[in-house]
Amino acid sequence: MHLLFLYDPMCGWCYGAVAAVGALARDGRFQVEPLPTGLYAGDPSRRIDPRFADHIQKADARIERLSGQPFSEAYRRNVLGDAGLPFDSGAATEALTAVARFDAGAELEALYAVQRERFVHGHDITNREVLAQALAGSVGGAPEDWHERLDDPELEGAAETRVLRARALMEAVGARGVPALVWLLPEGGLRALPPEMMFDTQPLAERLEPLLGSTLS
Repeated sequence: MHLLFLYDPMCGWCYGAVAAVGALARDGRFQVEPLPTGLYAGDPSRRIDPRFADHIQKADARIERLSGQPFSEAYRRNVLGDAGLPFDSGAATEALTAVARFDAGAELEALYAVQRERFVHGHDITNREVLAQALAGSVGGAPEDWHERLDDPELEGAAETRVLRARALMEAVGARGVPALVWLLPEGGLRALPPEMMFDTQPLAERLEPLLGSTLS
């Protein structure tokens, strides 16, 4: 069963979903392909003002309650509380594209590492050094290796191609936001799965088991 996990690395709901999606990816019956949507990418001047920070904190509390994923005081203080910090996922999207080009199977774990840098450790994931350290720790190699991959002149175009594909998929299935799970049907069609499945107490694999038979027909 081939599923596309559409995400943005700065999206709190995507952070809430990634543990369940990662468990699904480790189940040999499912192929999970992460794909960034660029939801928060493209505007380096965008910042989190106090009103937006309050809105985010309320959403974070709900995400933590539903998913069990922690949002730390360091994140609230150093990220949400820093009005000068960019709110642009472009650098992280390119970094995760670098992972996909190097080892596509490592992207979900790399995404989780980047998310933890922001939501747990309270670090700025627009910072290339933070990203290089996160990728080295999750995928392997030295931070210097990842700096070199992030300097690849083809990386920006590769990230843009992935974002355009993700947005086309969202439009095709009528997905309004992320995270989103899109099932690539055996006959070639697409089907959006209910996003609440990623926040259920029942494991995602168990929720999807009834659909597996149709992938074998």
